[in-house]
Amino acid sequence: MQTDKINPIFSFRARILLFVILIFIVTTLTNYYVNRYYEARVVNLVADQLNDISLAIDLAQSSFLRTDYLYERVTDELRERFGLSESHIIHQILITDEQGKILDSLEEDDKDKNIRDVVDGIESVNPVSMKDGLGPDGREWEQLLTYPVEVEYQKKPDEKGKTGPKSAKAPMTETRYVVIVVSPHRLSELVATGTRERLFYLLVLGLILILLTALASWRFTRPIGQLVNAARRVSSGDFDFNIPVKRRDEMGALARTFNEMLAGLRNNRELEEKLQRTERSALTGRVASGIAHEIRNPLSFINLTIDYLRDKFAPTEETLRGDFTKLCDNIKEEIARLNRMVSDFLSYGRPARLYLRQIDSRALIEDVMNLVHAKATQQGINMVVEEVPGDDKQTFDRHFRGDGEQLKTCLSNLAINAVDAMIAGGTLTFTLIPQEHNIIIEVADTGTGIPPEAIEQIFEPYYSSKETGIGLGLPLTKKLIEDHGGRIFVSSEVGIGTSFTLVLPREPDVSPQNVTHSQPALGSV
Repeated sequence: MQTDKINPIFSFRARILLFVILIFIVTTLTNYYVNRYYEARVVNLVADQLNDISLAIDLAQSSFLRTDYLYERVTDELRERFGLSESHIIHQILITDEQGKILDSLEEDDKDKNIRDVVDGIESVNPVSMKDGLGPDGREWEQLLTYPVEVEYQKKPDEKGKTGPKSAKAPMTETRYVVIVVSPHRLSELVATGTRERLFYLLVLGLILILLTALASWRFTRPIGQLVNAARRVSSGDFDFNIPVKRRDEMGALARTFNEMLAGLRNNRELEEKLQRTERSALTGRVASGIAHEIRNPLSFINLTIDYLRDKFAPTEETLRGDFTKLCDNIKEEIARLNRMVSDFLSYGRPARLYLRQIDSRALIEDVMNLVHAKATQQGINMVVEEVPGDDKQTFDRHFRGDGEQLKTCLSNLAINAVDAMIAGGTLTFTLIPQEHNIIIEVADTGTGIPPEAIEQIFEPYYSSKETGIGLGLPLTKKLIEDHGGRIFVSSEVGIGTSFTLVLPREPDVSPQNVTHSQPALGSV
């Protein structure tokens, strides 16, 4: 048995490894691009936060050089970036004095208030102050970005209009504080949203990987299921199938090996059937030999006794004499049928010995018709002989070499079966077709026909559809035709009729040891 060499690239282990690598690559790339996406969003938000803080610082710095207030200089565009909404990064810009009094603000209502009243939870103004968790209003604690600014100014004259000798020359300085309230809400929301979306993407990716794994598992295990079903069929005795092989891995090699095993089992079954047929034939030969000695002598004695009784004790009255003669003929016919059964056993069980001579195929057919003429006439059967041209409409000689007695047995078996199939009458047609190398004889009836399920069994020994049949007529016919180097074919349709076709070579191709040249005279044949 040939062993399949599996390409490592197409092996089962390589496919599993490639599948695992594919899952790893897909998972890694998905996580990488999802993280890159959210990193970009965080970077953009931090950039916006820095830009807004820088703008807020510039806006606060410019207020020291102007006389108007911040809330007066905030345009609609700035209102979209600064405000108390959670979508704003900068909530407030405050300018206070050293005592915490608000001197300027984005909100007009904050002016002249204390910063502690505006920013809850902050007792002192630190450079950066931040608390974890949520504030009393349910929002994240805000971050306070504070820094001091030294402001110079001239001291105003007193009530008498005098500033003093020293103060007139040196300006006064005062420390003010810029307080920028930064909201972390957008950053916290982005982080929370990113976490939820990453979880969602991972869930979708997991479902896709589960589906891919299920599909791959099904593809990997489907051949195993086919092998299991095939093993069940084999265990039940069914060998007439093959497993489809479409893979080039270990499973494909296993399927091919399984098919080779099935072919071996089929061959073994055929050999066993042939052996059984051979053993049965050998047994039949031994039984037939015993039957020939034990039955034929009594049958011959009974047959001679019937002839003696018919001649010696026949009634003188014409009516009774006819009935007596008919009864004796029926007894002799049954004896002849028993004798044919014995002959069938003997002919089927022993090796063929052919007595070859020139045979007139037309005369052979007419002799067979004479054998069944009486019964055919009694059943209202019309017998016809047709002779048609052979190859290319040429007329060939209808003589050929063969064993006339054996071929007459073959044709008589077919004719008797045809007559038995036409109880209510019909037509029995013998068609003779001489060809250059063969003689073709067709025997067709218009009887009941043969069921399709029985067509393949009619040539099997001991198969018979008749209650009184022993099932050796057609097998013997087939054996004798094949002994002549010929072939036999059958076609039938239930309710229409049956046709047997015999193809006989003009010169039989048989072994010399199976041919004898001595034979008694053969009548018209």
